[in-house]
Amino acid sequence: MPNLRTIRGVELVRVGTWEISSGEWTVSTDDLRSAVAAHAAGVLPRPRLKIGHTDPRFDGGPALGRVDNLRLADGGNTLVGDFVDVPAAVATLLPHSYPSRSVEALLDYTAPDGTVWPLVIQAVALLGSTAPGIETLADITNLYGVAASSARRVVVAAVPPRGGRPATHVRAIAVARARRTRNTRTVSPERTPT
Repeated sequence: MPNLRTIRGVELVRVGTWEISSGEWTVSTDDLRSAVAAHAAGVLPRPRLKIGHTDPRFDGGPALGRVDNLRLADGGNTLVGDFVDVPAAVATLLPHSYPSRSVEALLDYTAPDGTVWPLVIQAVALLGSTAPGIETLADITNLYGVAASSARRVVVAAVPPRGGRPATHVRAIAVARARRTRNTRTVSPERTPT
């Protein structure tokens, strides 16, 4: 059986007006309630967890889990979900390599039965170096009970051994330095052997 993890209570969307990649997006409490209701009704399959947003080069990449148990928090102002079936190796990387996330959603989605859903979550993209559109969401790091800056910074520097370096080492450094600083050589006729 695969080694899978669940990460509970991940903030996904917050009420407000946000500047996102596709333009300005205003999210209301009604939108968030709709997302929860659509999820509970099974309008679409459970949102998949993936690395980054839609990119044709990676279409068909593996799902890294799913989002389940959508619910409202913060007085109805924040949509929260649980990341389930996340491979243990990916779960270990989330707080460090993918601390942010961004939803992919359908707005005013008309289901086959004719019901119009103002907001339906399709997927959640894990973000590493890319900033999310909704910048006020808590980092995933906070869910692990450790601060992102809890690691110590260590600088490793080489120290010459006592008594100096061996002559061969000193010569190797001198040769390397000469190679780095060497200019283009020209051959003059008077220096060319005959």
